[in-house]
Amino acid sequence: MKLDFKDLALRFVFGGTAVAACYIMLQIIPSKSFAGVFAAFPAVMVAAVIMAGHFGSSEQASDIALGASAGMIGCTICVLTATLCMDYLNRWGLSIIIALLIWFFSSYLSTRLIQGFLEKMKEKKQQKTHY
Repeated sequence: MKLDFKDLALRFVFGGTAVAACYIMLQIIPSKSFAGVFAAFPAVMVAAVIMAGHFGSSEQASDIALGASAGMIGCTICVLTATLCMDYLNRWGLSIIIALLIWFFSSYLSTRLIQGFLEKMKEKKQQKTHY
């Protein structure tokens, strides 16, 4: 695989700009709980889908979006796990480690479940066209 520096630079600009804008919002908004919403902004997903669609195909962009959806489900579970662990264990470092492990496995499981659901939907659509 050849490294495309134009592709890399565009990803850096899109992703970096979105992350920087979210950080600015975190600093400006007085309610830090609401500001945390911007910490979850899908900046990397947007950049990845744009680049996959531009340099690849819509199918590749769709695959990236599917993985991002599963990762966001995993993020939700990760944050809930971290919050609960910090409340009950009172050790933020260990809580983050546990939450990240939970994120990885829940994201993987979510990917498999979403792929299975999409395959079943595709099969149903094909069965309807055969009748």
